[in-house]
Amino acid sequence: MFYRVRTGSGWLLSICTITHVFVHVFTMMHIALIPVLMEEFKLSIYEAGLLVSIPRAISILASLPYGLIADRVDPRKLIALSLLTTGFSGLSASHSWNFVTLLASISFIPLSSTIYHPPALKIVSETFPNERQSKALGIHGAGGTMGVAIGPVTLGLMLDKFGWRFSYLVWCIPVILSALLTYTLPRVETTVEAESTGEESSPNPAVNRDKGLTAALRRIERGYLLLLMAMGINSMGQQALSAYMTTYLVSVRGISESNASLLFGLNPFIGILGSLVGGYLSSKLGSKNWLFIAYISRVFVYSGIWLSPFWMLVPIYLTGGFFGGSTLAPSTTLVAIYSPRKRRGLAYTIFMLLPSLVGSVSPLIAAWLIETYDITGLFPFAMALTFSSALVLQTLPKRK
Repeated sequence: MFYRVRTGSGWLLSICTITHVFVHVFTMMHIALIPVLMEEFKLSIYEAGLLVSIPRAISILASLPYGLIADRVDPRKLIALSLLTTGFSGLSASHSWNFVTLLASISFIPLSSTIYHPPALKIVSETFPNERQSKALGIHGAGGTMGVAIGPVTLGLMLDKFGWRFSYLVWCIPVILSALLTYTLPRVETTVEAESTGEESSPNPAVNRDKGLTAALRRIERGYLLLLMAMGINSMGQQALSAYMTTYLVSVRGISESNASLLFGLNPFIGILGSLVGGYLSSKLGSKNWLFIAYISRVFVYSGIWLSPFWMLVPIYLTGGFFGGSTLAPSTTLVAIYSPRKRRGLAYTIFMLLPSLVGSVSPLIAAWLIETYDITGLFPFAMALTFSSALVLQTLPKRK
């Protein structure tokens, strides 16, 4: 597939960034709400973990078949579909009355993210030349980080006065209407070209597609597989800790539920700055080098959240948001570097699938650690995995 952009790249990046904000407004809200939901619905620690793991497991089931069509469908339609899915999922969550209906509603939120990222990342990465690619992906990533932040911050501001359901309801209409923005994107012509395999094309289109996929998979570089390994190891620790962070802040640090949600949301707000700075530093230092620095820095942040006195907790926690956001541009840039261009949509699908795959099991592992030891046992677990992922990054080959 190739993209032929007929208008300015600045407009395209602006719309992709705005839609990235809206597709993520509900991403972390139910995680921030875990202490509240455990009390309201009388949930065990394992049932609370299912609120995180099951939605991500559902997105996994849809990811691979979706990856095969992501390079063949008008990206504007896919982005619009993701926004509509997000909006109606939030609307449904605001009217849920028990654990099952809430779980059914929020299960479509990671799915909408799965639909969104491959076409959007492919458009942005192919629109900008190599020297501007990291910066553009950093700006686009900042939009998503802002969306992740808006939900918990809104929740923290409204929880005590209006309740958690209103926090979902207030965003539904703007999210749904933002789907219209996708049709202001430059019109894109898509052409699916048969992958060259050295043989004559089969008259059967399905055979040609299979041959094209096989050829593309053969060309996947060692660097891409190592990158996936590093991302997966890091995601295991990060998501295990993130799933129960507000629970830790409430039960161990003594912060109120509304303030814990507010702090949880301010973390990715700082990540907006991190995403922009990360895009700039990746272009100067190299994506692999900055990603390694960010991972090592997060090891120290985790130890600070765990061991620091209370007065240092907030600045250290927010510093973690900066380094977390700064990983978006270099990681997505490395995917573009280590994947075949004609199958980049599939490459991004697999890349986005990995956090969902890990996220479907890490909250349950975290629940086991909490039950076996206590909630502070999550910190050395996350630190060890993050450090290991930084070591794997050092094995990434140089791009020829």
